[in-house]
This record gives sequence, structure tokens and C-alpha cells, in this order.
Amino acid sequence: MPGQGSVAWALDLFVHWQPLYALAWLLACLLGALRDRRWLLGLTLLALPWFTASPVAPQSDEPPDLVVTVANVNIRQRDPTTLLDWLDRQPANIVVLTELSPDYAAELAARNYGDFAHHALHPLASPPGLGVLSDRPLRNVRVLPDGLGALRMEAELDIHGRSIRFIAAHPKPPMATRKYLARDRLLRDLAMAAGRQPMIVAGDLNATPWSSALLGADLQPLKRATGWAPTYPSEGKGVFGIGIDHVLVSSGFAQTGAERGPDIGSDHLPVRAGLRWRGE
Repeated sequence: MPGQGSVAWALDLFVHWQPLYALAWLLACLLGALRDRRWLLGLTLLALPWFTASPVAPQSDEPPDLVVTVANVNIRQRDPTTLLDWLDRQPANIVVLTELSPDYAAELAARNYGDFAHHALHPLASPPGLGVLSDRPLRNVRVLPDGLGALRMEAELDIHGRSIRFIAAHPKPPMATRKYLARDRLLRDLAMAAGRQPMIVAGDLNATPWSSALLGADLQPLKRATGWAPTYPSEGKGVFGIGIDHVLVSSGFAQTGAERGPDIGSDHLPVRAGLRWRGE
């Protein structure tokens, strides 16, 4: 829907639950078919969530150049053991940590940051805390706030000699019009910059694939390398949740595969995506 006011904000709150709407429609069609088989024609509408989601990055069968993991570790959690154990089994080159608390950061330091050679941590005793663990150097690391106190961490890294802008982001949940506008503005500004420079954006974006923050012609330069499977809340493996943790990439990248991770003691499930650099 067009517009950026309170009506658009209210409508956006309802678009996130597409898989659940599809399930409800499936049940409605099956119940209706008990009386009239013409209800089965309605099953074709079950494909709508897949067709209306934001575009995904092209697929590549080649090995990844970079594997990016996103984990909202929850501000109340202190023990990174489960996360680090999963990373031992499913290694990543870069790990983005959102809701990073000082206690969690201290435990990571005590465990040598999971053997990642490079790290940039900005822990806070509140949800905006951020961190990045990396097996390759990070240059020009900076932490930038928006007007509402949300943070993003920006850095540069190299892939095949090409400088890539890497952004770890965690905009505020869009529970008010001003937060909704700030989230959408951030993603649109990044998409505009992605048209000029290779970019990876990763984090808890508080936006599903059907959200206005990820849909629209002005967002085409950034595409999802992750799926739409629910990541929050983690209860019941996210069956009744929404997918708001993402990896987005500019047009020079293809994705080699994406998956959700296991329960790491947070209210979010982590995600990981393999990325292949294909050139401009």
C-alpha cells in the first residue's frame, strides 16, 4: 500500500503473518470442500505468500566465498555456549550479534571470542547492543545511531580483493509510526547506497519479507539471501512466529544456501546464509 503515515504503519503490522494466513486459508478450503468441492479451487491462493514476498538473491551452485550468521542473543542471556557449539558444527566467516549485553560480551571474551580472529563489539545493557565476530579483518568500524536510539555497525572487508561494505543492523521494532518510518528509512537509504557500492546487510531487521521495509522498487538493489521461515519467537521452533532476522546483499552476490539454526537460548532462532561474489 502507498503512503508512509499511520494507516500504512497499521497495515504493515498485519502483513508479517503470511504463513499463518496461508495455513488458516488451507483449513478454510478443506472445511468448505466438505460441503462444496469448488472450495478446492481456493487452494491455488496458497501460493500468494511466495509470489508476494520480497525478491531473493540469485542462486549459485558454487562454494560460498562468505558465510554470514545472524544471532539475536537476547539481552537477558549471559551464556554463549550453545551458540558457540553450533558455530563449531556449522562454521561461519562472520557472525552478527544483536541484543548484545555486557555480560554476554564478557563471556565471549573469556572464551576467546569463539576463536574468531577479529571482533567489533558494542555491548549495552539494553537491546541496541551489537557485535560482529569475523575471521577476516574489518576496517573502518563505526557505530552509528538513528534518532530513536537504534544502532547499526558499519565496517569494510575484502572479498577477492574487492572492498565490501558490511552493515550489522537492528532497527527498533515498528510498534509506533515513528519507529516504522525509521526502520523503512534505514533500509531504503542502504538500498540506495547498495546501488553504488557492494554491500551486505545483516541483523534483526524487525521486518518480514512482506514488510514495506523490504518491498518496493527503491529496495531492488538489496535482495534477501535468507528465507521467510519464522525466527521469532523461538518457542515451538518458530512455528507460530515471523521471519525478521535476515541477510541482504547487493547485486554482485548470489546465495549458495540458507538455513535457520537451533535454539540458542534466545527468543530468536539464528539464521545463516552462504554468499558467492559474482562481480559487478
